[in-house]
Amino acid sequence: MQQTAAEEASAADRKSLMIVGAFPPPGSRIFGGVITSCRLLLQSSLPQRAMLTLVDSTQVSNPPPPLYVRAGLAFVRCLKFVAAFERVRPDAVLLFCSVGASIVEKGAMAWYARLRGRPALLFPRGGRVLGAGGIGRVWLRGMCGGAAMILCQGPAWQRFATAAMGFHPARCPLVPNWSATPDLLQLGRERTERERARVELLFVGWVEPEKGIRELLEAFRRIARDRDVGLHIVGDGRGMAFARDFVANSKLQSRVRFSGWLAAEDLPAAYREADVLVLPSWAEGLPNAMIEAMAAGLAVAVTRVGNVPDVVRDRVEALLVEPRDVDGLASALAVLVDDSALRTGLGKNGHALAAREFAVEAAVDRILRVVNQVCYEYGISACHCDGER
Repeated sequence: MQQTAAEEASAADRKSLMIVGAFPPPGSRIFGGVITSCRLLLQSSLPQRAMLTLVDSTQVSNPPPPLYVRAGLAFVRCLKFVAAFERVRPDAVLLFCSVGASIVEKGAMAWYARLRGRPALLFPRGGRVLGAGGIGRVWLRGMCGGAAMILCQGPAWQRFATAAMGFHPARCPLVPNWSATPDLLQLGRERTERERARVELLFVGWVEPEKGIRELLEAFRRIARDRDVGLHIVGDGRGMAFARDFVANSKLQSRVRFSGWLAAEDLPAAYREADVLVLPSWAEGLPNAMIEAMAAGLAVAVTRVGNVPDVVRDRVEALLVEPRDVDGLASALAVLVDDSALRTGLGKNGHALAAREFAVEAAVDRILRVVNQVCYEYGISACHCDGER
């Protein structure tokens, strides 16, 4: 079929975008927030609106291998990035990065793109570096200085990129997470008041000390003494042995179940069956699980870390607690278990926020708007549109 003149002009406007992110092969048992984000981008309109080249930087195992193995793998990935870059010569590069060693790897890629005359957009995830100071800030400036822009999950990252990393505020656009999928939003619209006696709590994420798994289990043990409440833990990690032992020693086997990581198609069922999502992390950027749960209409109890308090209001879209505060977490969970009206109100307000701010097509619009801007600034092509469909 022949293209119309309008279709040909539209195709000519499409930017060539290289994305370095998490694109594991089908059937992979590697999980994480960046994998979810990248998968949803490929399921969105982005492949039709830009010419994509994908470079996989997924870690080879959970938990990650030793540092010397990771360094070797990172070097190989950098070589593959250079080869792909020179073969395609993209208009722009989008680099997803975690904290720590990933910043070194993606920072090197950003510098390479800059030296070759192409803009790099660095998209850091997580929140552990948000408290960096002194030498840490100097190191971050050097690592990330090759980026044309820092994409920020929320205002906390925007403030950090400006104050600690030396970027002008205009170079730190907000691109919130986009894990409010149509399926989850439909769950939220269909959610009704439950008649069952037991209130079901849900945890989704890494079962690690820094994710607050110890605080969660202790808080749950306290409220389960005199309440009909259950806990579903979805995920895995270094804290799994502790978690199972704690449940057994506390005689909570009938109340707590472990599912390990769930595939993307199975996760909505966990949200459907739950009433409250609990995320007691010590540090976060903007957690995908929080957005997914709000989209599905769950009430959310989450720690006041990273971008979270900038995005949700206490007792409006979520119940906010301080990190590492077992007493505060137990009190918050007790309130949510006892007060069905509060659970319902938080769920409805959170769902409305997720639908308004965290849908994937809104994120695609924001990303393409930034890509068009930096390409125009670099003189790569005229800025024909602002990224909106």
